[in-house]
Amino acid sequence: MTEPTVRVCASFNVRKSALPDFCQAASRIATEAGLDEHCGAFRVQREIGWTRQVSTEAQSLFMLVQEWQSGDALEEHVRSPAAMRFDRDLKEGDILACAPMLSLFGPELLVADLKAMAAEARASGLELPNSEDPPGGSVLRPDSRSVAGFR
Repeated sequence: MTEPTVRVCASFNVRKSALPDFCQAASRIATEAGLDEHCGAFRVQREIGWTRQVSTEAQSLFMLVQEWQSGDALEEHVRSPAAMRFDRDLKEGDILACAPMLSLFGPELLVADLKAMAAEARASGLELPNSEDPPGGSVLRPDSRSVAGFR
């Protein structure tokens, strides 16, 4: 497969009481997607314990990370019987504690891409001045107030 152009990150807050049903449904969809020649990856991951974890005694956070060759390939997958069954299983089985979150991403950004984006933002006046930043740009500094721990 060529470099994937569409990456999907879907998070699911699974009720602990429905964990076996979710695992069975996720296993089916991962197997089916893995057979698709346009799917570069289909991984299921479970949140590990950490200070700001989302998982609780009542629910566990899972992430499905998918890589597809194109938007059309992803759309075809979404309309597939396997994907529609997965969706139906989640809804009808009362598996989720809340609505899933879904985000689509393009190809990986290289350092050169990030620098070009920063230059374009500066040129268009999108950059806000920060008196703490050194001349020539900002640096990442640990910050307990941000989600990722950096600002």
